[in-house]
Amino acid sequence: MVNPKIIIPIIIVIIIAGIIAFSSEQEIIEEIQWRTSGPFQIEKYEYYLGEKIFINAIDIPRDVSGEIIFFRPSTTSNIDSMKEFEGVSKELISAKIKYLSIVFDGNNKQNFNQYFEPRFNEWIGICSANDLTGEWVMVFQGTQYKEIHFKVLDETASWDTRTFETLEGVGTC
Repeated sequence: MVNPKIIIPIIIVIIIAGIIAFSSEQEIIEEIQWRTSGPFQIEKYEYYLGEKIFINAIDIPRDVSGEIIFFRPSTTSNIDSMKEFEGVSKELISAKIKYLSIVFDGNNKQNFNQYFEPRFNEWIGICSANDLTGEWVMVFQGTQYKEIHFKVLDETASWDTRTFETLEGVGTC
């Protein structure tokens, strides 16, 4: 015969472990705040400095093609002569500069996942955290999809030991 004094504590421990596991899963699910526009999405509104930004494209229509352009904050205000701003409203891109572009064509590929990490680049003049932090804009050129705005915070994640010290005396810095 099984001793109830042993079985009851084991059952209680299993129930408590189940509750803890379930509540942990709920916290993870609640942290993701997908930002979407048409078939494109990124996982949240705010990113730490140095954090990767994941882009998902799901079921791009076959007749849709274009370019995702990521504009970063910048102190550059002369946008009239910059080709990458063609077709984008001046209000949207004032004080922004092109950081990265991703070409897409629904006729060739309807789904993809990609990521990038905003980082310093001494050859194009991204020399300090100020060049990366602030509001970014993700524009879907060649489509009618609404832009997605997100922020890169001027702080690193608790697990990130990098300091992001300003670059000086290298490249164009």
